[in-house]
Amino acid sequence: MKAIVKEQRVPGLKVATVPKPSAGPGEVLIAVRHAGVCGTDVHIADWDAWAQGRIKPPLVVGHEFAGEIVAAGDGVSELRPGQLVTAEGHIVCGHCLQCRTGNSHICKNTRIIGVDRDGAFAEYIAMPATNVLPLDGVPTTVGAIMDPMGNAFHAVLTADIQGSSVFVVGCGPIGCFAVGIARAAGAAKVIASDVNAKRLALAGRMGAHVTIDAATDDVVRRVREETGGEGRSRPCAWGGGSSCSAFPRARCRSTSPARSSSRESLCTA
Repeated sequence: MKAIVKEQRVPGLKVATVPKPSAGPGEVLIAVRHAGVCGTDVHIADWDAWAQGRIKPPLVVGHEFAGEIVAAGDGVSELRPGQLVTAEGHIVCGHCLQCRTGNSHICKNTRIIGVDRDGAFAEYIAMPATNVLPLDGVPTTVGAIMDPMGNAFHAVLTADIQGSSVFVVGCGPIGCFAVGIARAAGAAKVIASDVNAKRLALAGRMGAHVTIDAATDDVVRRVREETGGEGRSRPCAWGGGSSCSAFPRARCRSTSPARSSSRESLCTA
């Protein structure tokens, strides 16, 4: 089958022919229909310092995807060929202390598809059935971004959002998802800031009540004005791209826009 592969420890990726996987016991084989490009994939392609310390070529890259089940291995009963699905890309061991105590999200043996094992930028991928989620009518174009959507969902909903003022710093894809999730969860006011006008416009379309251009405005002052001087009660910050690193630090460091009893959710992409 064809796949996008990191073949060598140098910048770049290559379309190559690799063996087609099969569904082993407890696994399903998925024909990939759509895939999303994450910043992680760009790091791997550019072969930056992080990638050089983590990635072991050759490797099929990609971890955001959705597709159709084409085969099910022995022991799989709740999934069937023909189903449209997406999958959680963190494959855990199921045996360590963290897994055995219901904390598999911090499994010390986690292997990530497209990072630690072959990923989803391929015609087919085999996944443990326990990681696979039926889309139930959701198109694969949307199912393919379950991973970044899940980041925003988890980070926002770690706090009690209903009736709160939420401040989203950084309006890349995950930040914009966070805006919509906060609105759906009943936030009284959602404030979003970035230095990119296009991203701020997207945040507005996702439901932000107020958008702040941090390149030209005093973020702390605006947030306090929009919250009656109280500050935001639920800040959510998304970092990793220019939208976060380019924030004028002098505008934000003198005083925090946070309410004294606020709880912060941080996500680095």
